[in-house]
Amino acid sequence: MAAELLEILETAAIAISGFLIKKYVFLEPDMEAGKQRIFYALSFIVIGVVFFAFGKDAASLAALFMIGLNICLGRKTHRLWGMVLIIPFSGIINGLLVPVLLVPLYLFAMSAQEMLLYQFVLYGVLTMLLILFYVKGRNWRSWFRENMQHRSLRKSEKYLLWVIGILMLFFSNQMAMQITQDGGNVRAADGMYGRGLAPFIGIASVSGFVMTVTIIVLIMQGNKRSFYHERVSNMQSGMITFMAEVVENRDDNTGGHIRRTAEYVECIAKELKRQGVYRDILTDRYMSDMVVAAPLHDIGKIHISDAVLNKPGKLTEEEFEIMKTHTTAGEELLTHAKAELGESGYLNMAVEMAAYHHEWWNGKGYPYGISGEKIPLCARIMAVADVFDALTSRRCYKSAMPPEKAYAIIREESGTHFDPAVAEAFLAAVSGRDNG
Repeated sequence: MAAELLEILETAAIAISGFLIKKYVFLEPDMEAGKQRIFYALSFIVIGVVFFAFGKDAASLAALFMIGLNICLGRKTHRLWGMVLIIPFSGIINGLLVPVLLVPLYLFAMSAQEMLLYQFVLYGVLTMLLILFYVKGRNWRSWFRENMQHRSLRKSEKYLLWVIGILMLFFSNQMAMQITQDGGNVRAADGMYGRGLAPFIGIASVSGFVMTVTIIVLIMQGNKRSFYHERVSNMQSGMITFMAEVVENRDDNTGGHIRRTAEYVECIAKELKRQGVYRDILTDRYMSDMVVAAPLHDIGKIHISDAVLNKPGKLTEEEFEIMKTHTTAGEELLTHAKAELGESGYLNMAVEMAAYHHEWWNGKGYPYGISGEKIPLCARIMAVADVFDALTSRRCYKSAMPPEKAYAIIREESGTHFDPAVAEAFLAAVSGRDNG
C-alpha cells in the first residue's frame, strides 16, 4: 500500500512539475483561464485512469502527453511542434526528480523502511512548497503573467534547454539503472559500493546545477528585457503614434479619429473589467497596451492611394477591395516594426488590432473571415469603437449620425458584427457617461 501511494505521489510530481516548467521555464502560453482549469482537471483524471489501469510508467507517459497537448492547445501557431517538447521536458523532469529521489538513498545506504520514510518526507516537503507557492506567490504570478505574456524564448535559449533536457534524460536513466536493493539496503547495481554510481552522482549534480542556473538566467533575462521595454515603451509609443497621425492627416474625412477611438477603447475595457467579463485577459498591462496600440489600427492606410482614400462618394466594388487591404498592410507594417524594435506588449497588440478590427463576430468580416473568440479581444473592442466613431463623424460623402441612432445600430449588430459582451459594455459605458 505504501509503495503504491509513493508511485501515485511520484506520478503527480511529474505532472505538476511538468506543467510548471511548461509555463515558467519554457514560457509556453496557457489556454484561456477557464479552459486551462478544465484541462488541468481532465489531465489528472486521464493520468489517474491510466495509472490504475496500466501502472506508473504508463501514467508518467500520459502526463507527458497531456503536457504536450496543453502546449499545442495554448499556442496560436506551430501547434503540432509543441508536442515534440515532451522530449526535453521528460529529461528536465527526470533530471530534477531522480537525483533527489535516489542519490540520498544510495549515499546513506538506506534500508527499505528508511527509504519509504525519506520519500514520504520528501513528497511532504514538495507539497508544502507547492502550497506556499500557490498562497504566497500570487503577486509574483500576476506580475509574471502581465510582463511575460508576450515574451517567448529566443533560439539560443531553446537550444540550451533542449541540450540540457536530453543530457538530463540520458544521465538520470543511467543513474536509475545503477541503483538496486541488496539485502534490504540501497546499493550499486554492480555490487561494488560506490564504484558504479559515483560518476553518475557527479553528473547528476552538475546537471541539476546547470538546470537551476539556466532557469535563473532565463527569468533574469526576461526581467531585464521587460525592464528595458518598459523604459523605452513611452518613446516608442510616441514615435509610432506620431506616424499614425501622419497617416490620418492624409485622410480629410477622419480628423481626430485615432484619438476618439482610443478613448472609446479605454471606456469599453474599463466597463468590461468592472462587469467582470474577460477578467483573465483584461489585466492592467493589457489595458494600457491596448490604449497605446489603438491609434495604430489604421496605419495600413498609408498604402491606400489618395484617389481611393479621399474619394468624395461611395466606393466602387473594386475600390472597396483596395480599401480592405489596409488591414493586412497595417499588419505587415507593424510586424516589421516589431522585428526592428523588439518584442513589446503594445506592438503585439497593435498588430492584432490592425489585422482584425474589421472581422465580424459571425465570421463575415475581413480580411481572414475568422469568428467569435478567435478574433483577439483587443480587435473586438476596436471594432465597436471604430464603427461608432465612423457613424457619428462627418465625412465628405455623408453627414454625422446622431449618437442615439448609432447606439441603436451597435445594439442591433450585437452578436453578428460585434462581440455581444463588448457591445453591451460599450452601451453601458456611454450610457453612464451621458448620465454623468
